[in-house]
Amino acid sequence: MKATRIQSFSDGVFAILITLLVLEFKLPEYQQGGLAQAVLAQWPTMLAYVVTYAYVGILWLFHHDLFDRVTRVTPRLNVLNLSSLFLTTLLSYSMSLLAKSLSAPDVPDVRFAVCAYDALALSISLSYLFIYRYLSRTSCLSASSGPSSGYSDRMRRYPPVSIGLYASSFVAAFASVYVSLAFLAAGIAYHGYAYWRSSD
Repeated sequence: MKATRIQSFSDGVFAILITLLVLEFKLPEYQQGGLAQAVLAQWPTMLAYVVTYAYVGILWLFHHDLFDRVTRVTPRLNVLNLSSLFLTTLLSYSMSLLAKSLSAPDVPDVRFAVCAYDALALSISLSYLFIYRYLSRTSCLSASSGPSSGYSDRMRRYPPVSIGLYASSFVAAFASVYVSLAFLAAGIAYHGYAYWRSSD
C-alpha cells in the first residue's frame, strides 16, 4: 500500500470525526424571551467541543506531518495506524460524556467522565509512542527523516510527557475534579506546544 493511500484514508477519518463533534449541539428548548439564557446554558457542550476540537486538530497535524515523511507502509504500520485512529474516533463519545456530566454537575459523574477522557487520551498518546518507536527501527521514513536524522527519537520525547499529564489527571480526579480538569487541559495544551516545537 502506498503512503498516500493511508494518509488519505486517515485524513478522511479525522474529517468525519470533526464533523461528528459539532452534531452534539442541539437547538435548546426555550420560552419566548429566554433564548439567550437557554443558549448560555449549553456552555458545557461548548466547552467540551472546543477542547475536543483543539485536541483532534492537533492530533491531525501530528499525523499529517508524520505520514508526509513515510515512504513505505508495512502491515504492522497499518495496524498501528488503524489502532490509533480507532482510539481517536472514540473522542466523540468522550466529549459527549464530559458535556453531559457538566450539564448537571454531580461529582461522581464528572469524575467518571473526566477519568474516561483521561484514559482515552493516555491511550492515544501511547499509540503515537508505539508508532514513533516502530518507525525509528524501520526504513519506512524518507531518508531526510530516517533513523540517522533523529526525527523519530525527537518525536518520541513528547508522548511520555502527555501520558504523565493524563495519568496525573486520572489520579487527581479522586481528590478534586477541578484539578483533574486542569491536568487534562494541560495535557491537550502540551500537544499544541509539542507540535509547535516539532516544526522548529
